[in-house]
Amino acid sequence: MITVLNDLLQTLFPTYCLGCRRTVPQKTTLCLHCLSELPITNYHLSTSNPLLKLLNEITPVESATSLVFFEKQGLVQQLIHQLKYMNKEQLGSVFGGLLGEKLLDSSFSTCDYVVPIPLHRRRERKRGYSQVTQFGQQLAKQLHIECIDRNLIRTKATKTLVRLNKQERVHQIKGAFSVVNPSFFIKKHILLIDDVVTTGATLSEAANCLLQIEGVDVSVATIAFAMSPLP
Repeated sequence: MITVLNDLLQTLFPTYCLGCRRTVPQKTTLCLHCLSELPITNYHLSTSNPLLKLLNEITPVESATSLVFFEKQGLVQQLIHQLKYMNKEQLGSVFGGLLGEKLLDSSFSTCDYVVPIPLHRRRERKRGYSQVTQFGQQLAKQLHIECIDRNLIRTKATKTLVRLNKQERVHQIKGAFSVVNPSFFIKKHILLIDDVVTTGATLSEAANCLLQIEGVDVSVATIAFAMSPLP
């Protein structure tokens, strides 16, 4: 009976893969084909990957990884656009689950908290959600730790950074973050997360803010890494 009902619902209200738009079973976000096409970085297996080197030029972080490479006009760009601007928050949960499985037996398993890069309250209110919330929650669930999303806050309403070069991004994001209750993070290993990293300016500024707290270590994980500046 349940199978018949599901078949009827799928006929009346078909579910589509957010990557290729093929019909998929209900509650499915990405089909197996699109999952297999994701350009996985496997940076969690390397202690000297390009992302870690990029961030360490500005800020001393313990480890750094991204799930996938961001490629212009590619599948990941399409999915990130839907996640950020088209209310497809469930993609964050998919990415968090995929990355969490990879990080379980790595140095990232020593992290105490997952902490998302916050949006400024005005931008979050306008968008209606933060694109990294479900990513962070699912990643924390996989690692068996908490996702703390209201202690690191953005106090400066910056302009969009997409079309700025590295120097302009650093200037724009300077002093943009603060911590509400620093004592909560004392001597903790924090996994700082974001959706896409390009120049590393935003992550580095947030990490610098956290590193002012006694005994804090910071590692970084993002959904995607753009090895060349975004257009």
